[in-house]
Order: sequence, then C-alpha cells, then structure tokens
Amino acid sequence: MNSPDEPPEAPSGSPDLPEFSRLLRGDVKGFAGAIDWRIFWPLLPLVVFFALNSAWPEDLRRTQVAIAASFAASVWVFLNNRDSGIIRLLAVLVFGVVTVSAIVGFAANSDKAFVSQNISTDFLMVAISLGSVIIGKPLVGAVARQAVPALRDLMDPTHRVFVYLTLTFMALNLGTGIFRIFLLGEFSANEYIWVSRITTPLSIAFFAACYFAIKRTAGVAVRLHGL
Repeated sequence: MNSPDEPPEAPSGSPDLPEFSRLLRGDVKGFAGAIDWRIFWPLLPLVVFFALNSAWPEDLRRTQVAIAASFAASVWVFLNNRDSGIIRLLAVLVFGVVTVSAIVGFAANSDKAFVSQNISTDFLMVAISLGSVIIGKPLVGAVARQAVPALRDLMDPTHRVFVYLTLTFMALNLGTGIFRIFLLGEFSANEYIWVSRITTPLSIAFFAACYFAIKRTAGVAVRLHGL
C-alpha cells in the first residue's frame, strides 16, 4: 500500500521506456530490447551511394557502381526485414523507390536521377501520413506501437498525440521535399547529398519531440493505470 504522500506504484508489466539522457551519454545498454533499430535500416542504401559516389574513381563508371551498390544494399535491407506491419511496409516502399530510381539513374547514367529518391520519399510520406490520419491510423502511432510494443497496452493507436505528430511529420516532409527540389536544381549530385543534409537537424528535432511527447503521454497512462 502507498501512503497518501507517495505516488502510486506502476502496474505490473508497465513499460521500461529508455531514458533519453542515457542515449545522449552513449549508454545504449538495454535499448536494443526496447526499440527495434531495424526502422533505421532503410537509410543504408543512401549511405552506400554517398560513400561510393564520393570515393570511387570517376573513370571506373562511378555513377553506375554507386547506383548498383546502393541498390544491392536496398535488396539486403528488404530481404532481411521480414517483419509484418508498418516496419515491413516502410521497407517495401523504400525498396520500391530505390528500385525505380536505380533503373532510371542507371539507364540514363544520371546520379541526380538516383539521388532524387529522397525527394520522392518525402512526398510519398506526405501522402501516407495524410492518408493514415484520414483512415484513423496515424503513421507515427503505428510505428511507435510496433517499435515499442509496451505502448500497445497504454496508448490507443488513434490517440491525439499520434495524430498531431503524424500531421507534423507530414508538414515536415512537404517542406523538405520542396526544399530539396530547389537544392537538386542548384547543386551537383554529390553537393546535393551534402547540402541536403541541412534538413537532418529538423528530422532529429522531430524524432526527439516524438520521443518526449510519447514518453510523457505513456507516463500519464501508467499513473492512471496505477490508481
């Protein structure tokens, strides 16, 4: 029993959500069990392309090699992500975008055609985010509940925090996509890869906001369940 001045104990089985401060300190012990890090695998093809398109000798068909290697990385991600649900869906979508970009870029020997894949992904995420809210299954909620299974018993998939975060994600992708179109027209493919990273802090800020908003809401749910 708790005394009147003591907070209620968390119910049995309440989630042990990771503390953000631990991650900032580099203490990732235990995070693997709380978060499914495979949600970041779709970034691999772009990283591979960037590395080869920057370092591979230009006279050895740099563009084709970079595209082929990036596509191979995309195939690896696709084949090694056998989950169902939203994580699987995102992997399929990324694979589809990279495949189309690889075919066009390789056939046209155009690195710009290939790197424009993230622009296509931006607008694809806009459509998916809007559609997910319309059908009552906000994207951020689906991802969060699959990545952190403990949330499933605490937060409804249609919770308003998921709706707000999904709409924010949609607006972020819309702005980023438009901005990247401008960048692609002004810079070479290699320069574009570097300069387009200027949007990374916005993405990091968004994911941090998601973390704190969801953790706070989940904490409220835990306290309510313990009353």
